Amino acid sequence: MREQLGLNGAWQFRIDRKDEGEREGWYAKSLTETRTVEVPHIWQREEEYVHYCGTAWYEKEFEAFALSPGQKVVLGFGAVDFQARVWLNGEFVGEHEGGFTPFEFDVSAQVRPEGVNRLTVRVFDPQDNAEIPIGKQGSWYTRISGIWQEVLLERRPGCFIRQVHVIPDIDGGLARTRVMLSGDLPQGAELSFEVAGHLHPKPLVTESRADVDRGEVQHDIPVPGAQLWSPQEPHLYDLKVQLRDAEGAVLDTFGTYFGMRTIEFADGQLLLNGQPLFVRGALDQAFYPDTIYTAPSDEWIRMEIQRAKDMGFNLLRKHIKVEIPRYLYWADRMGMLIWAEPPNVVKWSEQSRRRFSDELRAMIDRDFNHPSILMWSLYNEEWGLEWDLANDKAKQEHVIAMYRDIKSMDPTRLICDNSGWIHVKTDINDYHRYFVLPEQSEEWASDLDDYMAGHPEQNYVQGYAPQGEPIIISEFGVWGLPSVEKLLAFYGGEPSWFANLGDDTHREDFKKPLTAYENFEKYQLQRIFGNLENLSMYSQRRMYRAVKSLIEEMRKRPQINGYVVTEFTDIEWETNGWMDYTRNLKWGMEHAADFNGGLVVMADGVKRNLWSGESQSWDILISNHDQRSLSGEVWWEIPGTGLSGSIPLDEGNRTFAALEGAISFEAPQVAGAGFYELKLSIILDQQVAAANVEELTISPRGAAEDVLVCAYGMEPEFGSRLADSGIRLTEELHLSEAVVTSVLDERVLEYYRGGGHVVFLAEDGDQLAEKGQFTFRELVRGESWDRTSSFNYVDPEYFTGVPLHHEMGWEMEGLYPDYIVPFSNYNKLGGTIGRVVYMFGNEGITETSKIVSGYFQGWIGQAGGSLLEQKSAQGSLILTTWKLKQHYGIHPIATQVLQALILKCRKL
Repeated sequence: MREQLGLNGAWQFRIDRKDEGEREGWYAKSLTETRTVEVPHIWQREEEYVHYCGTAWYEKEFEAFALSPGQKVVLGFGAVDFQARVWLNGEFVGEHEGGFTPFEFDVSAQVRPEGVNRLTVRVFDPQDNAEIPIGKQGSWYTRISGIWQEVLLERRPGCFIRQVHVIPDIDGGLARTRVMLSGDLPQGAELSFEVAGHLHPKPLVTESRADVDRGEVQHDIPVPGAQLWSPQEPHLYDLKVQLRDAEGAVLDTFGTYFGMRTIEFADGQLLLNGQPLFVRGALDQAFYPDTIYTAPSDEWIRMEIQRAKDMGFNLLRKHIKVEIPRYLYWADRMGMLIWAEPPNVVKWSEQSRRRFSDELRAMIDRDFNHPSILMWSLYNEEWGLEWDLANDKAKQEHVIAMYRDIKSMDPTRLICDNSGWIHVKTDINDYHRYFVLPEQSEEWASDLDDYMAGHPEQNYVQGYAPQGEPIIISEFGVWGLPSVEKLLAFYGGEPSWFANLGDDTHREDFKKPLTAYENFEKYQLQRIFGNLENLSMYSQRRMYRAVKSLIEEMRKRPQINGYVVTEFTDIEWETNGWMDYTRNLKWGMEHAADFNGGLVVMADGVKRNLWSGESQSWDILISNHDQRSLSGEVWWEIPGTGLSGSIPLDEGNRTFAALEGAISFEAPQVAGAGFYELKLSIILDQQVAAANVEELTISPRGAAEDVLVCAYGMEPEFGSRLADSGIRLTEELHLSEAVVTSVLDERVLEYYRGGGHVVFLAEDGDQLAEKGQFTFRELVRGESWDRTSSFNYVDPEYFTGVPLHHEMGWEMEGLYPDYIVPFSNYNKLGGTIGRVVYMFGNEGITETSKIVSGYFQGWIGQAGGSLLEQKSAQGSLILTTWKLKQHYGIHPIATQVLQALILKCRKL
């Protein structure tokens, strides 16, 4: 029978910077100049080695067990990153490369059954890692090196069961097994199979036997009345397989477990066990604040999965990392779907392809029986294909061949060939699309309708076409800065990654937490936010608003079969997690299931900013992923206005329902402009089954204060709208109390220097022919990962009585700037080939101007202003890139803001 000896715990460890240990024979005798470490061990956890790449040595002494004739001893490693060369008692036993999956050596000839054994391991992790599977460790975040998973010694018989794979056949009520054997088979051997319930007590379900005459045996086991595995009912079965000799004596026992489930697709719809499945997923890169690449405990894992379920998720996409077995076990137990993908290489070469394929196949071999895993990715965004799949026939053929090879190896799961980018042969048509809302609400809706859902064929290499594959937006998301105080408290000071431990491709200023310290006061944020903690809270509020809106737009389109938000948790400098790096929920995420759960109620066609007296008619949409019986009512109200209503609901168990014109009202008369909420709820069985909230403003119409304004160089239609608001107009600069203009020419500047007051409407940025001393940076209009880290802010105290959030929200819909005045240097893409053009900002503006509203990315980098106030000896100039010119007199907030600026300018 098998007996195991765990070799985790205290080992001796030594760095070998000159890589001299092997040629000097360090393995031949006990290591010297060592320190004691705990294996599993990642040497980057130690501050002095956080940047170290190269060679290190591990050594452990242990006493083994006695062997009977014909038995063997196997030494197993869960994972070592990257290359391991192993000696036992000074004798070389083998080597392995590949940092994520298990390997083992037969050490029967080297082990000492009595006395002390000395195990020595040389680990090499090269600095040049372009041709090894790495994922994001060492490229985006902290590097991982060392014996980072468990080590054990196991006694086995001469012929033993190496692996058992189970293919569930729910239609036939069978568990189809594939048993792989190693060693010389004894004459007349057979296999026995027992299937039992997974949890105690473990009732026996079925027994079966099969003759053995070769090294691989396929055998079908009946599972009568099989209970299917699903997220709602994650039922598992234990399988015990025993190898017996001709007399029936047990030679070896192998245990595993499995779940009875199927995954397939038809006509754009995922089907789990034949039923529609809508993916509500989160990207999970599985980094941890202290242990880096391994979950600290089973309790931590269970907490994470439960948090995910509480926030409405049913899937985690384990991003370019082979997840540790314990996490997958709890995903199986708790009913969390997993989308798995191997760590990527960077360079396209014969060696990198071999290493990548070996790691992928080893991952599938190890994790084959986990029912939670529904999908394998091959590549992520062409990483390892050098971003040329669309034009390189050899790479296309390579991906197709790999798809077919993996499908043959594992027919039980779906395969995504190239997650997020262009496809050739795939079971999932997925997209990575990064937009930020509310700023890009129109662009996001257009991208969904006109590209992803409207023309899925555009996401395939020319010559290939979709065949009904489900559409999944498998990456999107927005940043929300975490509490720095909580991070410092967790670490007891600044962690090393505050300086960013990624490679040079991810070292921009906005990706370094230390940048926030440098720029918080420089850009006058202390005046608006007080401290970094307040700024973080507003940043998280902005994130909540954005991801809620992004997800609701997808759920309004039932042809989209799911989504995977970036991401589940923050990782070091990247802060787009719904939890921070230490797993604290971010602002509002305790309510995430309201828009991310199985049943969601939404309003559509909503006009967010209303004038009193406006008539409105809005639709109610219901997304019902759990296919609940929709028999009840929908209730809506706008608290503080007296507006409310109830709509009978009788939609059966439809997955999507639309109640057209269900909300109708006239916006009430209010004393002053303010924030309001539309509250929605679904009542089923006299209980609130789903609830949601949408943000509104309501403003009274009223005449502007009596001010004499020169609308210098402006279109006549704009002047007419000013006049309609009660503002008196003059064509004479020198007579006006304030000038409103989009032309900052010498006449206007002379007026300003002479004591005049100017509101410079600079929303057209670089398109302006006369813009004085100001330069502008155009923000990316379309899809942009960088822009999702951005934050538009304003000092609401500057605008008395105007409803504005510190973090600009839906009150700014349609008004968000396309241009900013850059403080930081920045890059842009120029020309048809997208060559990088280096551009310059002007930090001096932060010393000569009052910054009323601005923009930054990530950790307060890539910054600029969108509303600045400057003064001459007696005059004043307010520049804004908000879209006020085209919306004045129409948009309630734009109207109030511009009127406030005119008055403010006159009084400065």
